[in-house]
Amino acid sequence: MKSLAVARYTIVEMSRRRLLIVFFAIGAVGIAGLGILLKAFSSAFVGNVRVSGPGDFEGPTPEQLTRLTELSFVNDLIAVLGIFALLIAFAIGMTAIYHDLESGSIVGIFSKPVSRLEFAVGKVVAAAVGMIVVVGLLGVEARLVMYLFGGGLEDALWWETLAAVANAVTLMLIVLALSAWVNNIVAAIIAFIYNGAAGIVVMLHQQMTNGGVLADNQVLHVGLTILYWLVPHALISSAPREIAHQELEILNSTAPGGANFDQAFSGIPGPSGAADIIWWAFVVAVLFGLVYLAVRRRQV
Repeated sequence: MKSLAVARYTIVEMSRRRLLIVFFAIGAVGIAGLGILLKAFSSAFVGNVRVSGPGDFEGPTPEQLTRLTELSFVNDLIAVLGIFALLIAFAIGMTAIYHDLESGSIVGIFSKPVSRLEFAVGKVVAAAVGMIVVVGLLGVEARLVMYLFGGGLEDALWWETLAAVANAVTLMLIVLALSAWVNNIVAAIIAFIYNGAAGIVVMLHQQMTNGGVLADNQVLHVGLTILYWLVPHALISSAPREIAHQELEILNSTAPGGANFDQAFSGIPGPSGAADIIWWAFVVAVLFGLVYLAVRRRQV
């Protein structure tokens, strides 16, 4: 119950700072503006364009070009949701614990008395709820905007929203833990560098497993495999492959001689499997442990 009281207090504090509302407003305007602009462009230009080439080659029809534009829009929506989820993770991680430490209000909280474990649990619960609410609302808006294009891939976008929230939670926990030790801006910079490095490791590991040039170097193979299991793995929904599959189907139907795009499609990562989800849950548990350890060791 004390953890829930801390969570409720934290949510109230976050709403007072208006930070999450600002990020939601910017994201909502951006998503709506992106949809309206692309719809206007599609209606004014794409539907009247016809592509042709030498000989008997016939390019995509206006309907196919419109569909390619729609798929591009969904792809942009996915990118926008992912970016705003990470920005919100930074915003929550930099403020949820750090402001209590800097203002000294944490002394009053511990005098209730509230244990440090209950404090850490309440803060993480409040941070996760704030993340889910804001990104979830942006996801709902994105699904509604997609109906400007006649719908399609809504389920894929829903799963991509869940993946974006899950990935942002890991980053948020890192910032929360660091902000209990160092200045919140420094914590955000360290987390940003670590998140970028982890993304590079995962990308290189994927190239290696797909038979890229790195697969021939045994030293790199062992090193990347070790590093791969030391960093969080970004969860991926089925959306990227579904979008790519529909795009390649259109391109394949219009390519001269029926060009084969199987190799290009095979390079697109598929949805995360059970092992990746279990690893994500394990990483979240470890990162929560680091948040609790940081709170426990902090002298107040």
